[in-house]
Amino acid sequence: MKRGSLTNMINTIWNLWTATEIKIGCLFSILWLAFNTLVGGVDDQIQALVILVSLDILTGMIASCKSHSFASSVATRGLCKKAVMFLIIGLGVLLDGAMHTHMVRTMFIGAYAIVEAMSILENIDKLGYGHYIPNFIRNALAQIAREKKVDKIDD
Repeated sequence: MKRGSLTNMINTIWNLWTATEIKIGCLFSILWLAFNTLVGGVDDQIQALVILVSLDILTGMIASCKSHSFASSVATRGLCKKAVMFLIIGLGVLLDGAMHTHMVRTMFIGAYAIVEAMSILENIDKLGYGHYIPNFIRNALAQIAREKKVDKIDD
């Protein structure tokens, strides 16, 4: 290999990214490392939960836009709840490490997955496709909604 072609190759590689792109890449790498460490690794359980959370956010935004009730404060509160959910899963990772088990994290993920699935079904019902949801699930969701309203009045 000629000396000039090696220099050209190094210059080409060196100029692939700008300084801003490298900084953004480093930032996201650090955030990914923190998330990965927080949730105890990205396995099938976390992947399923992330998919459910994404579907919940997407169906919630579509339902609120369809009913002309989109509010950024409600969306922000929902996103904060999702962030706290992953922090609590991190707490489960810590508890599992302290107890030398693998059950607390799994229980937290399972509980949150059920809540997310119910929220997706609720959003589907709000979109007008509730007739695809079995009646016993719709009745359970309606009961939960009534209980939520009662709890808000008591607060």
